[in-house]
Amino acid sequence: MSRLELSEEQRSELEACFRTTEERRLRDRCQAVLMAARGRPQQQIAEDLGTTTRNIQRFLARYRTGGLQGLKIQWAPGKTPLIPEELAPTILDWIRQGPGACGLKRANWTHLTLADFLHRQTGIRVRETAMRDFCRRHDVRLYRPTYRFLRADPVRQQQALLALSEKLQAAAGDIALLSQDEARFPMVPTLTATLGLKGERPVIGTRDCKDVVHTFASANVTAGEVTSRLYGSRTRTRRKDGLSKTKRMQVAFAHHLLDVARAYPAAQHREVVLVIDNAPWHRGLPVDWALRRYPHLTLYRLPPYSPQLQPIERLWRPLRQRATHNTLFDEMAELQHAPRSGLGYYRARPQAVLSLLGSAWNPTQSAEA
Repeated sequence: MSRLELSEEQRSELEACFRTTEERRLRDRCQAVLMAARGRPQQQIAEDLGTTTRNIQRFLARYRTGGLQGLKIQWAPGKTPLIPEELAPTILDWIRQGPGACGLKRANWTHLTLADFLHRQTGIRVRETAMRDFCRRHDVRLYRPTYRFLRADPVRQQQALLALSEKLQAAAGDIALLSQDEARFPMVPTLTATLGLKGERPVIGTRDCKDVVHTFASANVTAGEVTSRLYGSRTRTRRKDGLSKTKRMQVAFAHHLLDVARAYPAAQHREVVLVIDNAPWHRGLPVDWALRRYPHLTLYRLPPYSPQLQPIERLWRPLRQRATHNTLFDEMAELQHAPRSGLGYYRARPQAVLSLLGSAWNPTQSAEA
């Protein structure tokens, strides 16, 4: 067989494929062609690559007839999928809508549930493994879903979304728009997946302490500034004063309003609007007293069951991960220091807060998103 001659373009193409491909067999074939072009005997090429002379001859013949494309692995098409590709848009639409919208008494889609629903709708019977393969091919993966309250009023939510959008456009200069919410940080750690030996179930120690730290926070949706107050609730103190949780939280929320008023004084801000939910401690005598003392503070109450309209809700999860995730606390002081330190981190980084809040109250998005 005559010696293989390569042009500079062909040599560069083979060398580039040899350096970049992740397929070992294709890399060996490119190397065989390059070695043959340098005049190396086929027997030595076969010994270097750990193959036979007959395979080297096949590689060179394929390159002469098909070029680099002829060296590439020609995979067999395989068995025809049990689920026709023309049904893919329909199945993906079922997944987007959820099982409830498809008339099923199910909260979540599983591969088995989706396969059974496909059989009932089209008569195509497939196993769970076939549906799992279909989902993998179409980039359908498992997610932790987000709750949506079915008792919410979509009309009132859309009205609130439009009103908040108008307030957001007007929030400039002497008008501040704040998203306000509370979070609860308990002494008892949250259980999650942990490492353990097979047959030995891990045990996490807890002191069964019911002490908690309530965190009040207000985030400026245009500047990213965070104003916060921590309220520690001890079990023995609750037993002594005899006050209900609502009474104690009313007082704490009133003090938080005073903190907001000091952070946004009336001399610089004509109006400060705090968007709140319908928690019972957002009203009452202490709250009315704080609002009378600082009349430039205004409360805007969201419709019931509308947490998706509260941007600051997106702050709590990263705050927990930064402050209290996977941590055991011995004293209330340690627990109070953790969220205070985490809030200090975000207080010094307003751009990070704005990134977490996202596009707040965009009128083009659905109130149920």
